[in-house]
Amino acid sequence: MTSPPPLFPSFKVRTDQDELMDDFSITDQRLTSALDQLRVVNQTLGGYSAPMKILRPLLLQATDQPLRILDLGTGIADFPEYLVRWVARHAPGRSLAIVAVDANPVTVEYARQALSRRLPPDLQPSIRVDVADALALPYPEQSFDVVIASMFLHHFAHAKAVHVMESMGRLARRGILINDLQRHPLAYAGIYGLTRLLQASEMMQNDGPISVLRGFEARELQAIATEAGLEHVSIQWCWAFRWLLSTIR
Repeated sequence: MTSPPPLFPSFKVRTDQDELMDDFSITDQRLTSALDQLRVVNQTLGGYSAPMKILRPLLLQATDQPLRILDLGTGIADFPEYLVRWVARHAPGRSLAIVAVDANPVTVEYARQALSRRLPPDLQPSIRVDVADALALPYPEQSFDVVIASMFLHHFAHAKAVHVMESMGRLARRGILINDLQRHPLAYAGIYGLTRLLQASEMMQNDGPISVLRGFEARELQAIATEAGLEHVSIQWCWAFRWLLSTIR
């Protein structure tokens, strides 16, 4: 069991403290409640609006070919769900083929059930949810147009983050997109207080602040991208305390 998040942490370097969500032995309501609550966090704190700044032009392009997207660490697959709903509403002639992956089989099964409940039947074929390890992805090179990692890269220490980003670049024809946290005292205080004020689940109260401490400074993301051999890298800050790294031109 991981230690609780500190009340007065250091923000100088990324923490190596584990999150409860990375403990695959937790398969009960602690996990599923946190997955549901993360969907709400993404809806309200930039989890969708930030990456859409990059993806919107691609989604609106007129083409007969489906846009193939790989979403790493998909969790409850809420961002793929958002994408197919957005396209159905704003670009109905555009087709998507999204492969959403997570390494936790329990999370994947819960995501499949959630999508079957929430998505209209005609949109469900646009998303496939697979069990896959981001450190050993089973897909051919350049088999996707875009590879996304949203609120996922911070789960990895530097060397493994380089490996993940390198794999993303190898699989993507048009570029990669990473949406992740800025390590900042205000972000930490905000999520620490908010999860307790709203009586969030045990996992959210623990993992939310730790996620911020595992977050990045812009120079750290740039260093990872450079070691991964990526080119045409842009990094921009987005509300709320998020970094958006993209190689999509």
